[in-house]
Amino acid sequence: MRFDSARSMVFQAYRVVGNSVMAGAIEQAQLGADVQRSRRQGNDWAIVHGLEAGAVISAVESLPMHLQAMCRYCWGPFTRDELAEDAEWLHVALCRAMTGQRLPGQGDNQYPPTKAWHTLTALAWAAIYHHGEVTYPYNRQGLVGPRAIKRWLEDERGTTIDVRRWNATARLSWSDTWRQLTTILDQWEAQALAPVAELIPRAA
Repeated sequence: MRFDSARSMVFQAYRVVGNSVMAGAIEQAQLGADVQRSRRQGNDWAIVHGLEAGAVISAVESLPMHLQAMCRYCWGPFTRDELAEDAEWLHVALCRAMTGQRLPGQGDNQYPPTKAWHTLTALAWAAIYHHGEVTYPYNRQGLVGPRAIKRWLEDERGTTIDVRRWNATARLSWSDTWRQLTTILDQWEAQALAPVAELIPRAA
């Protein structure tokens, strides 16, 4: 494995899971095998790579479920269909993280109106997709601006939201909510990658 970045390590680790030569080594690493010693002593690099991959996967699977889901969704070598369950986990967690945050149109009410909650849940899907696009391995532009977000939701989720008042002066707007969602995902990314980054060998 190339220990170039935590994101890349997650991608590489899950990519080698299906390799039967590495499967036993991955299991050993998940059970606590000494990867550093194996790297020094091992002659079979397939096994060494399997041990390394197993250590990465073990680090990922020690995380809370929504952070595990984020690792696989954002940096794993999987199709969107394969990631459906992880996307659901991440979406539910993101909506829960926004519980208690005031939404546009809520006013002084304790709970947001149904339409506002519908918009929040839709924006959460868009924010998750956006985060996966702008980070490794894609490094794409993502969803830039309300029109792109609205179009993606209509095309991919069959959902329509009103973005005519995306920005509002001196009052809460949906652009504020979007920033909250993307900030939460940025924070979760740091938490998810921290234990993987600890596996990167330090220079002597």
